[in-house]
Amino acid sequence: MNPDTKIIRLGKNDIQWAASLLVEAFRDEPPLANMFRGPRRDKQVNYFIRCTCAYALLFGECYATPERDGVALWLLPGQTKMTLGRMYRAGMLSAPLRMGLGAFGRFMGFTQHTDEIHKRSAPMPHYYLFMLGVSPAAQGQGVGGRLLADMLARVDLEGMPAYLETQNERNVGLYQRFGFEVAVEEPFPKLKGLRNWGMLRGNVGQ
Repeated sequence: MNPDTKIIRLGKNDIQWAASLLVEAFRDEPPLANMFRGPRRDKQVNYFIRCTCAYALLFGECYATPERDGVALWLLPGQTKMTLGRMYRAGMLSAPLRMGLGAFGRFMGFTQHTDEIHKRSAPMPHYYLFMLGVSPAAQGQGVGGRLLADMLARVDLEGMPAYLETQNERNVGLYQRFGFEVAVEEPFPKLKGLRNWGMLRGNVGQ
């Protein structure tokens, strides 16, 4: 791997392999392991990830390493609020049928809580790291750091804050090394055993 190689921007034709990579990275990790259970789990996870990629392509920018071992989905300033209209365009309004009522209820509990924390932590215009995933075979090799560093250089050039959430405590230290600070840490009220870290970088307290 050449760390000096620039990351590449993804388009519609990349959504299938990018979604497959993110499914591989997150299938057994929180929050997907908490939201999706039972015999339909693989289909539910695939649907959720594909909609997430579609949403980011419509309202943000998606990037990957040239080796296709890491993907980062960003929402842009002014487009970080999830609305029904935007969810419809990304194919999310069929979620009750595609997920089933139990999984959909857990998904809504997850979304409502992350939205509330997001609004509270980052009310100003900002970049939003929607999802960052690395292929299991490439984890621990600096892939996530490459994806972060490239976009954060642009964020800094524009003098903008950036925001993200993680539900995995081991990721907190990684993001702190890139200047993110924990703005909120709370348990999910409707998802037992799951915690959320809302992290903000730049313009903290302004």
